[in-house]
Amino acid sequence: MTYEKALRILNEYGEESAWTLHCLAVSNMAEHLSEVITKRFEINVEFLRCASLLHDIGRYRSHDPIMHGVEGYHLLTALGYGEEAFVCASHILYGLSRNEAVQFGLPSIDFKPKSIEEKLVPLIDFMIEFDQPTTLDRRFASLRERNFKNVFFIKKLKEAEKTAKCFMLQLSEKIGESVEKIALSV
Repeated sequence: MTYEKALRILNEYGEESAWTLHCLAVSNMAEHLSEVITKRFEINVEFLRCASLLHDIGRYRSHDPIMHGVEGYHLLTALGYGEEAFVCASHILYGLSRNEAVQFGLPSIDFKPKSIEEKLVPLIDFMIEFDQPTTLDRRFASLRERNFKNVFFIKKLKEAEKTAKCFMLQLSEKIGESVEKIALSV
């Protein structure tokens, strides 16, 4: 997939909805971070840009904090974009186990991000509040506040916060710069 194709899909299904601004901000930050990351090691920048642009495409059908990833998976799979579809499902709370996936109507596989690009999408998503850069602490506090009644989500959010902070620290060490500081400078 090309970025131009991803943008067409976002525009077609997003119909200029407010949530598309978040997708654009996540993709913009992905591109900005990739400029720093690629100085240290190779990543697939085009895939990262496309996957980050489409990570919330399922919001055209659902704004549920989990089901939007499921809807995005189904849409992009139907359109023939399996790798990007996987990111829609695996970006949710840094991934769903096989059993959790089945509960939400996904295939019986683990939807856990594996590649650096797949791990970057949820990290960057967690560093964007609506369409503005933020810290992980502020974003997780906001997500807890907005979803406090969703017991499953809150439990998984605690795990996702640990995963995000650990990955951000590892990545910061690898690139020799604070990922959060880079993100806040966008």
